Amino acid sequence: MKGLSHLEEEVKKIYTKINMVTPESIDMERIASALKIWLHFERRPSVVFCVNGSYSMVIDKRLNKKQQWEEFGHELCHVIKHYGNQFDMHELFRELQEYQANSFMYHFCVPSFMLQKLNMPSLQSEAIKLIGDTFNVTYTFAAARLEMFRRKSFAFSLYENTLKQIN
Repeated sequence: MKGLSHLEEEVKKIYTKINMVTPESIDMERIASALKIWLHFERRPSVVFCVNGSYSMVIDKRLNKKQQWEEFGHELCHVIKHYGNQFDMHELFRELQEYQANSFMYHFCVPSFMLQKLNMPSLQSEAIKLIGDTFNVTYTFAAARLEMFRRKSFAFSLYENTLKQIN
């Protein structure tokens, strides 16, 4: 799969800008620092808030490291893409923002441009383990991300084959 979606390109641009282009280089605290986000770990649900133009992100310290990374990806979307207090907005708009944050989370925590470079095992359980271990995400998260990646890869190859038949 060669083509990246708009979201995948946006994620790639963020990582490239902060010089993290391999899974081993990904570091949550370095990302927060590079994006000028104050990162805190507290015994409370994860949340992001803005005070006088400065962003603070609270990550639930009761979660394990993999779950914290996933939460970071979700909350980061709110910093990058959303504006305003969710409690003051219509429920449907809040739901849209949460949907966007979840989609961003999967693509940010396991970036497609890095995932494409992995030598993916054909056995699904091994591929899930590889993704989980390589990107420091839970295996449940890795399974969902693998399914997204495979669906997009299939759709892209179907599109390319259709173009070949037309030409």
